[in-house]
Amino acid sequence: MEVALIIILFLSNAIALDCLYNHRVKTTGAFIVLNLCLTVAIAYQFQQMQKIGYILLTLVGIIILFFGVKFYLKKKKQEDFIVGENLIESEDKD
Repeated sequence: MEVALIIILFLSNAIALDCLYNHRVKTTGAFIVLNLCLTVAIAYQFQQMQKIGYILLTLVGIIILFFGVKFYLKKKKQEDFIVGENLIESEDKD
């Protein structure tokens, strides 16, 4: 069963690439969705869904952490700019 799923996945990828090359975008999208479904079926067949779930949760956590740090640094940079601007204005008034 696993071998059949892998062969179907390979053929689906090949057809999706052919459709992409021939500018059939909707057909390419359909085959890409089929590829995703086949990938999940293969993972389920090999009983690795739990590991995949942990990996996906870890990746989501890393992405959230990355954007959180990026947002924090951007906000801190804006605050430093505002504080620096206020210091320049107060020196001009003296």
